[in-house]
Amino acid sequence: MGAGLDRRSFLKLSLAGSAALSAAGLTATLTGCSGAPTPATGFQFLRDADVTLFRALIPQVLDGIALDAAAAEECLRRIDLGCFLLEAPAQSEVRKLFDLLNTGLLRRLTTGVSKSWDQAGAEEVQTFLARWHDSSVGLFNAGYRVLVKLVSVSYFCMPQSRKFSGYPGPLDYMYKAVNA
Repeated sequence: MGAGLDRRSFLKLSLAGSAALSAAGLTATLTGCSGAPTPATGFQFLRDADVTLFRALIPQVLDGIALDAAAAEECLRRIDLGCFLLEAPAQSEVRKLFDLLNTGLLRRLTTGVSKSWDQAGAEEVQTFLARWHDSSVGLFNAGYRVLVKLVSVSYFCMPQSRKFSGYPGPLDYMYKAVNA
């Protein structure tokens, strides 16, 4: 076990984690979030609450990169497409993560963000990301990686963001050969 985590503490943490996940599942079932959720208008996978979540996350994950509204919207569309193209088991896990982050009480307990995502300030979102990044709970670390990778891969795949990644783009002659 990790430093400073004895058997009793580990069991308490495991029990608390199990209770939180059970509560998330029960809440999702009772509120109708389980099953086939209805995507937000114009999206294939993301629901309205997920869109709001990522509108709060995108500028914080891409901290220091100037992002206009059109680029942020394109990044959001790419996140949606990336989630939509996942296999069913991966989609299910991503949906559970989004449900956890969008359920008020569970969001407060797991992220420390008491307001809804559209009302959360930049500092609150940054604190949440740092909290999950530095957490001793593996599920939070994994959730952090999923969120950050969804945003960063979606952004850095956009042609206009190549200058920030150092990628010059495909070699012209290779592009023509492959697409001939």
